[in-house]
Amino acid sequence: MAEENESSTRQKSENSEEVTKEIEADISRYFENASRTIFDEIVSPKSEDFFNIRRSSENRIPDFELLTDQSNEFLKSNSLLDNERLDHSGTNDVHRDVWIPSEQTRKILRSIATSTAGTNSLDRENLTMPGLAVQGDMPNLIKSTAVRFLGEDENIQRHVLTASDVTQDERGLRTLIQAGCYKAAINLSGRLLAVYAQGFGKINQPSKHSPHSLQLWYTRLALLTKLKQIDILENESKPFGNLDKPDMYFTFYPELYGTRPGSMASFSFRLLLAEIPMYCGKAKQALDNLFKLLSIVNQIITNFNAGFNGDGSHIKINCAEQEDAIRLWKARRSRILISITNCAVNMKNYVLGINILEKLCESADWTSEQMDALKASIGRLHLFLGDVAAAEKFLINLHKKDNSLTVRELTDRGLLAVAHNSFQEAYKCFQAAEALDPSNIALINNMAVCLLYTGQLKAAVHLYESMITRNPVKSLQEPILLNICTSYELHTIHCKQPKLHLLNQLNRYKGDSVDIQCLKLPLN
Repeated sequence: MAEENESSTRQKSENSEEVTKEIEADISRYFENASRTIFDEIVSPKSEDFFNIRRSSENRIPDFELLTDQSNEFLKSNSLLDNERLDHSGTNDVHRDVWIPSEQTRKILRSIATSTAGTNSLDRENLTMPGLAVQGDMPNLIKSTAVRFLGEDENIQRHVLTASDVTQDERGLRTLIQAGCYKAAINLSGRLLAVYAQGFGKINQPSKHSPHSLQLWYTRLALLTKLKQIDILENESKPFGNLDKPDMYFTFYPELYGTRPGSMASFSFRLLLAEIPMYCGKAKQALDNLFKLLSIVNQIITNFNAGFNGDGSHIKINCAEQEDAIRLWKARRSRILISITNCAVNMKNYVLGINILEKLCESADWTSEQMDALKASIGRLHLFLGDVAAAEKFLINLHKKDNSLTVRELTDRGLLAVAHNSFQEAYKCFQAAEALDPSNIALINNMAVCLLYTGQLKAAVHLYESMITRNPVKSLQEPILLNICTSYELHTIHCKQPKLHLLNQLNRYKGDSVDIQCLKLPLN
């Protein structure tokens, strides 16, 4: 009996780890600043512009950044380029790639499967015809701005990769992403997609697709989302629709894949396309997209639970494959629920966000640490609603001693102190958390903002500068740069020189992805 309990516990732990991997691939994949979410960044509920992608440039006290996770690691080349196969390498390809097509698409695919090769010709409206919306490479504005303000000699200090400096393949893309050269990665993705006849001017022109070409598109669109290139993002994502055209399925190409079923597009690509309207100011549309995805995933899980294939075909699968498939698709369902929560927060529909998080708490075998994180997120949403009493029930563990509190628990206490306008107490909480996690940039930022709210402007500026000096690669992030430049402007009218020093640091230590406008320099 003891052995059975031990086996059950071990299986539960393994299931939880699989769910964790699937969700982490989602949360940490591409959005450092594209849209602030409860899983990425949470700021003071008093901030009116919290959910705006573009901030105003007027002077204001910087915002709190209230998440203790490593929010600067949102673009990981492996997760962008091949995340699902890495996370679930043991899952059968058929079950991982399964999707339920619309009835019209199902009929077309059935016709192709039962016809002689080469005898089918489809109308254009049944084809996916993407292409690049811009010609040429995206410019490196950090380099050009540094030359303008600091002189040509500054280029000597800059050693940043371009699309031409790496191998012209997927390996080169990984190298650029790992180096933080996201614009160069976008430029390289354009070159690689041109090989598939999907380059500039090819929108609405028929072309062939493959899992590799679709993974390139996923990477490119994720990078465009990260860099907030909204116009390009909208134009280039539109031809894909909801990835339900017949040429998005393996069956469309019998000469290449035989009778292999399933979708060539990864689940992560589907999720990204569903979310994109949120980053384009159309959160309601994104919410509709996500609920449609959720409905299909629920049906896939139902099919697997019945012992059949995920698309509903009555093909019996063995118990081991059934368990793996159900675990995978339940994890994907959790990813969709997280995206719905983020979208609800974006729309300031905190009640919906709380409801979804409560469902998440019930829907999987979380570890105690994961459950605590979910409950903390619920507490923070109650803070957004102004219900501090309800927030305290989720954020304060009365049974723990102060010397045993975790970084997240100390941060939560700091947030509650902020809600009570007790900025000195909040500072102590953030400081205690930072002592446990000295490399956590968000905590140091919170400490600096507390100093600002208590009138210690000079001390706040010194704290920001010390953080950047100590760890420039990690600290030179857009929210931090915007906050310190705003602090400079509050501190003195002679703030151009320290901003130029930041520009010098950017030029030396960062890639090409930081929005130069966060330095608030006169660029016109």
